[in-house]
Amino acid sequence: MKPIEYPEPGGAGAERGRGRVREMIVLRAERLHWVADDGRDDPTDLCAHSPVTCEIDGEVIVSPADGDWTVSAAAIFLLRALDRDHTKDSPVGGHIFPCCGNVIHDAVEPEVVICGCPSGIDFEICRSSGAYEIRLDDGRRILVAEERWREAVVRFSDEMRAFYAGSQVKKPVDKDGRKGFKAMMGEWERLRARCAGGWGRRCREEGR
Repeated sequence: MKPIEYPEPGGAGAERGRGRVREMIVLRAERLHWVADDGRDDPTDLCAHSPVTCEIDGEVIVSPADGDWTVSAAAIFLLRALDRDHTKDSPVGGHIFPCCGNVIHDAVEPEVVICGCPSGIDFEICRSSGAYEIRLDDGRRILVAEERWREAVVRFSDEMRAFYAGSQVKKPVDKDGRKGFKAMMGEWERLRARCAGGWGRRCREEGR
């Protein structure tokens, strides 16, 4: 799929806060598939998987060589982190890019519980005066323009939803699975609906 890229506008590179605010973002799933990865559609598999590319002004955050991640859960976690900070002390879920999300539990709360093994790729995402600060475990701190990051996250989420829409109707194997999947999709819809104003309206007008 076409990378999500934004050319730097005039004046980009000015100092703000702790560093230059970055503008060019590549955030995409490289090879969407269900967990068996056998080329077949599985209506009982509720989680989409893929290697991921995430780069900010060419600086690699996540690369396909890092592994295969549960990108459906990642889309939800990234959307949650648009409106509140994701930190080690107060995470929006599990890892931002979790290895697996085979347990989807309807906690009868606005947010569904998605969990699996303790593996994945994680970094903190914190709001910072019109930008987001990406804080990596290796000590890097990267400021990204708020609007550009939001647009990239929304596109990433829409890419995952399009994969579901083009697949067979999901058929969870038991009652708990049905409740959990319904709760997950309901929250996903609500999070995406927050695009109703500003940057979200522009996304819809451009068919993103």
